Amino acid sequence: MRFPENSARLVLLYLFFIVRVLFTLNTLQAQNSKIDSLYTLLKSAKSDSSKVDLHFNIARQFLPHDTVAATRELKKGNYLLKRINNIDFVLNRLEWLGRIYFSAKMNHLAFANYQEAITLAKKNNQQSWQSKYYYRIAYGLQEEGFTKQALPWFDTAIVLAGNDNDNNLAKLLMDRGRTHYENGDYKSAIEDYMKSQKLFEKRKQEGRNYGYLMHYIGSVFKRQNQFDKAQEYYEKELEYAREIKDRSLEADALYLCAQAYGLKGDVHKDMEFVQKALVIFEEEKNPYMVSLMYANLADGYSTLKNYKKAIECLETSVRMDKELGQKFGFGDTYASLGDMYSQLGQHNKAIWYLNMAMDETMKMERKQLLNKASILHSMAYAYSNKGDYKTAFYKFIDYKEAEDSLNKESNIQFMHELETKYGTEKKEKEIALLSMEKKLQEEEIASKNKQQKTIILIAVLGIAVALVSAFAFIQKQKTAKILSKQVNEINYQNEVIKEKNKDITDSIQYAKRLQEAVFPQSNMLNNFFAESFVLFQPKDIVSGDFYWFEQAGDKTIVAVGDCTGHGVPGAFMSILGHNLLNQIVMEYDVNNPADILRLLDKQVSNALNKKGNQHEYNDGMDIAICAIDKKNKKLEFAGANRPLIIKRGEELIELKANKFAIGGIQDDTCKLFTQHTLDLELNDVLYLFSDGYYDQFGGPNGKKFKYRKLLDQLKTMKSVSLVEQKITLENVLESWKGSLEQLDDICVIGVKV
Repeated sequence: MRFPENSARLVLLYLFFIVRVLFTLNTLQAQNSKIDSLYTLLKSAKSDSSKVDLHFNIARQFLPHDTVAATRELKKGNYLLKRINNIDFVLNRLEWLGRIYFSAKMNHLAFANYQEAITLAKKNNQQSWQSKYYYRIAYGLQEEGFTKQALPWFDTAIVLAGNDNDNNLAKLLMDRGRTHYENGDYKSAIEDYMKSQKLFEKRKQEGRNYGYLMHYIGSVFKRQNQFDKAQEYYEKELEYAREIKDRSLEADALYLCAQAYGLKGDVHKDMEFVQKALVIFEEEKNPYMVSLMYANLADGYSTLKNYKKAIECLETSVRMDKELGQKFGFGDTYASLGDMYSQLGQHNKAIWYLNMAMDETMKMERKQLLNKASILHSMAYAYSNKGDYKTAFYKFIDYKEAEDSLNKESNIQFMHELETKYGTEKKEKEIALLSMEKKLQEEEIASKNKQQKTIILIAVLGIAVALVSAFAFIQKQKTAKILSKQVNEINYQNEVIKEKNKDITDSIQYAKRLQEAVFPQSNMLNNFFAESFVLFQPKDIVSGDFYWFEQAGDKTIVAVGDCTGHGVPGAFMSILGHNLLNQIVMEYDVNNPADILRLLDKQVSNALNKKGNQHEYNDGMDIAICAIDKKNKKLEFAGANRPLIIKRGEELIELKANKFAIGGIQDDTCKLFTQHTLDLELNDVLYLFSDGYYDQFGGPNGKKFKYRKLLDQLKTMKSVSLVEQKITLENVLESWKGSLEQLDDICVIGVKV
């Protein structure tokens, strides 16, 4: 029997799908079997060090498919690590933990882990470990594109490394050189590379890093248009790769040699070397580089004006990158696609890709202005070819502005040249005018001898006026110079202030990244409850409000805290509160809300009043904390100035908090936190929140939203999913606030049992 072509294709797809599912199930079964065996070992493990390693290995088995379970195992391992006294073991495992986070693309957690590790290494005078941790943070920032922020971390790592290990120092210098290179500081880059080369050669060129160093040195020469010199270093890398029989390094060198040929105009040689590199990268199963090779082949086809083949290669590259989960860095590719579609006369498609390229470019710190200018130029060309001359004109104006910003120094030189030319022309006119006056004066003297005295008097007066004018002119020039100097000084100070503000903002942005690393990901709450939402809106970049949740046995513990102040001071308090909750629940194994608050109050007070003066600090936090036991349908709650609201059908149940805060000025009275216990019912919704939402000013009279109005709002949201409730609360708040500034940090959590 013969199947139609479409039916045969469907049968093949169906068979492929079945094979893929069976393979996946087999893989998962093998993985689960390994996890079960590791858990069995964990139950019988006696030493904390063995348990730490087992937790970390279990986490690695869960990754990358189940990040929630993996994160939980890594946390458990980390808390056990804090109980171990062997400092070398602890520092080694903290370095391992950071690498696991990086491999799982959880960079924010890796950064937070290494910050904690640096503090511990400093405390124990472990300089070499400090250097390693600083390097890990620097390398992570560099890989994410934050090259300016990476430099001070590299600098500290190099200082701490000293001369203990030439190989480590060579690698540090090489990677710092890469950072200088990315920032456009080629002089500093080549200095670091040459120091690194000496150290590598002193160690007899150990490992593939020496080959990469040849790559990086060649790239500096390439950027300065010294293509022959660049190719010389790329060929050194190729020779070294073949000597040590490193296929991956060989492919890298082939690709770079191809680039050098391309820049020298030998397109066919360029494409020949790219094809050779592509074969090796495919053998090595390196999809990232395979994608890049397709992008480079596209450049070659474009040069040969085979735009259809070029587009085919580029679209293959983009598809592969997206399949690999890459989210950024498509700017150059989209720009190239825009140019090629423009060449083919498909202007709408060209403009669409160029707009995509602009969006991508503005996300990246590196080469932002350079790429922006190039894309704007391509846009102007595309709109012009389309016949939309008005838009083309405006895009060209934008392009010129971007180009002018790039050529600021040459513009300054041009202005100086104009100023010089103007001054010379002005003097020539003055000389010509004086000559004419002199000639007229001589004629007048010759024709009117009788009026000589009068003429002399007039001449004297004229000279006096000229002297006064000259003096005034000189004074005016001096004043202009002083004013110009003052303007330049003001402009300089403005630039200094602008740069300092940028540095401060960058530092706060980095603090935000650290705070985000400490806080759990809000979508992980859905792993514990049927539905949930987290409405989190800091007033400033960082927040004094925080949320926290964790599984402790049969209980899921959820908390919302509101620390003293907002912004940076509040953020410090929020991280302190968050870390103390981790310690109390995960390390001390306390899961009773009232006991958690009692310990939290004691530890916050101890942390903030170390000098022994109990009245020195009045900092603390308000917090609501509840423990939900879904198995036994029980709720336990305790609060410090923050209540819990339960929505049960049409009814709102309010569990009140104690009227005192965590921390703050202490008196002799012992704080006893009241614990509420309640039976839960199906579809109960619990709400925890700070005071930021209902303290917001707005409305027609600029008044506070108020607590009762928030309760009414919660009550009116009937039969609506929690995701929709979050959107409603955001819209209501935005409408109420209007044009007024946000007053405080805002945090609202809702969970459905």
